Amino acid sequence: MKNIGTVLIIFVLQISSISFSQNFWEQTNGPTGGSVMTISANSNNILFAGSRGGGVLRSTDDGDSWEQINNGLTTNSIASIAINSSDHIFAASNSGIFRSIDDGENWIEVNNGLSYPFVISLAINSNDEIFAGTFEGGGVFRSTDNGENWTLVVNGLTNTYVLGLAINSNNDIFAATYDFVFRSTDNGENWIQLTNGIANPYCWCFAINSQDQIFLGTEGGGGIFRSTDNGNSWTHINNGLTSSNIVNALTINSSDEIFAGTYGDGIYKSTNNGDSWIQIKNGLTGQYVVSLAANSNDNLFAGTFLGDGVFRSTNGGNNWTQINNGLIATEVRAVKFNSTNYLFAGTYGTGMFRSSDFGNIWEEKNNGLTAAYFTSIAFNSTDQVFVGADFIDGAGGVFRSTDNGENWTEINQGMITTDVRAIAINSNNEIFAGTYFGGGVYRSTDNGNSWTQINNGLTCTNIWSLVINSENVLFAGTAGCGSGVFRSTDNGENWVLLNNGLTSTDIASLVIDSDNNIYAGTMSQMGSGGGVFRSTDNGNTWSEVNNGLTNYDINALVSNTYELGDNVFAGTPNGVFQSSDNGMNWFELPDGLTTKDVRSLSSSWNGYLYAGTVGGGVFRSTASTTSVENENINPSLFILYQNYPNPFNPSTTIRYSIPVSRNSSKGETFVTLKVYDVLGNEITTLINEEKSAGNYEIQFDATDIPSGVYFYTLRTEEFTQTRKLVLLK
Repeated sequence: MKNIGTVLIIFVLQISSISFSQNFWEQTNGPTGGSVMTISANSNNILFAGSRGGGVLRSTDDGDSWEQINNGLTTNSIASIAINSSDHIFAASNSGIFRSIDDGENWIEVNNGLSYPFVISLAINSNDEIFAGTFEGGGVFRSTDNGENWTLVVNGLTNTYVLGLAINSNNDIFAATYDFVFRSTDNGENWIQLTNGIANPYCWCFAINSQDQIFLGTEGGGGIFRSTDNGNSWTHINNGLTSSNIVNALTINSSDEIFAGTYGDGIYKSTNNGDSWIQIKNGLTGQYVVSLAANSNDNLFAGTFLGDGVFRSTNGGNNWTQINNGLIATEVRAVKFNSTNYLFAGTYGTGMFRSSDFGNIWEEKNNGLTAAYFTSIAFNSTDQVFVGADFIDGAGGVFRSTDNGENWTEINQGMITTDVRAIAINSNNEIFAGTYFGGGVYRSTDNGNSWTQINNGLTCTNIWSLVINSENVLFAGTAGCGSGVFRSTDNGENWVLLNNGLTSTDIASLVIDSDNNIYAGTMSQMGSGGGVFRSTDNGNTWSEVNNGLTNYDINALVSNTYELGDNVFAGTPNGVFQSSDNGMNWFELPDGLTTKDVRSLSSSWNGYLYAGTVGGGVFRSTASTTSVENENINPSLFILYQNYPNPFNPSTTIRYSIPVSRNSSKGETFVTLKVYDVLGNEITTLINEEKSAGNYEIQFDATDIPSGVYFYTLRTEEFTQTRKLVLLK
């Protein structure tokens, strides 16, 4: 046997990793926007924005355009960014701290000694020493060597939820926690609590002006406090602040004007050291302001939560302009094509978007919408659009458009609960809306003009998903009640519970394939188990079909038909999985998703797959999924499928796809397919030859080898992938 040493050990540690020059997924050009948690500018006024789900974005033109710069980041959720005197950038995340020394082109993880990786705040003193505040369990860490090593410095720090850090001109450090403010005057070695005059212990953020006066933002109605004596005492300065929400962000420009970002009430400004405040939100359509920054030109930048992205003011906050060109960090909870190939995307916080060219250009389509947090999209037989929204900020329910999204009308008459999670329309154009928080199911027989609640037999009225089969039988997936799936055969008049075999009962998604097989995607985080369940008898019984899934939180399901049967796709927080054998086996679709938290899926008429993500907008497949298994059509990309069955005894099938080679005059590719044990010893070579483009399968007979875990690797000049197989005798 041949030992390939450390090369295979890397594959063993990263069995789902893929290395190749083309991806299954590509990001579309939107929708733009997103939750921007932090903004910083370097000495050259290059802007860096940390987002929830979109990673780090950079602008070199004062925010006019943005680009994602995530090479080396292992997480896409960034809580804080700090920049030292050498313009080295530090990004804090739930996976620790990352550093870039080339304006964000590349990042490396710098977590040595950082025993609590959930970092939420950063600050750097005049000696370029870095301080990191953790969200739970740690407190404050210090690095004196550019992030290479970290030391916990918490003596006297009795609360380890450090939401904000600030450093004054004397290098005194201030920490905002859920238990008042702490100060260290000896580089973090010791801390003392500062409570005098602070009425609210829930502290969020700081800003320090040129006179070393400190401003503190709090939550729970506390507003803003000021200290003129290095934190020894504090004064409540809320004159003019009408918001009792959280003050998430504070910044001060070169004229010592103070700006405060609130959670739900926009931005306030003080020109007299905080003695009074005025609201400044002209043009600021995003009211949930969680980050603020001023560059050396005194241009102001505001990062917003729940989708609105970044706003800029060039006149001291008097006017604001949304600047999201290229800033793709949106959360898309619904994505769907109509019959004329308009693609609609419902974002969570930014409203509705539409694309007429398969995602190359997106247009915001919010005229008439009072809600912004969309969860579902459906079309009737004449392509009228119906969208459902969560009830947030006083608006939700169902909206209708009769002109492809150009204009919308709220249609909630008769609805008691307007927290809409699902919409389905039957062949008679009757509309069903599933609502959460006890509302159950509503039905409209007049195109949405009026609604009737139809909950007879529903023992759980928290509806998360709806689907209708070819015979107009309606299925409702519930969550939070321990119930599962309900079925109605009489248009919703009566419901029966169907949970025989359904060991996980929080149903996030439902889909029906062309053979009327029903697939239920469940949420493991709400209870035990999870994954996908299948019913072949109209929901009477269910079987768990999870082989190959690495994540059991199934946010979305979609099915399409190819030449040999049905593909079913499952969107999870860990990417998208495909099954071509009725759910018996799943394999993860190859790479290209820069954020793997997938919340919605849709298939175009020609089989291209679209995925709505948390923080990455919409992605689309680079090839049709309806021809990937057709032996007469050359595939467009390399794929190594999960073997089936798995576990197996004594033989299993391994399938793989080879595209036309770009490096051979004959269009062939030299391919090896080998099996290894867990130590990296080569067990057998299954393929070692030139292969033309096509789809292949081969049997691996393990009769003569013992039970255990093994790995099989497909390797070409352009591509390498390793998967795990399990032999049980």
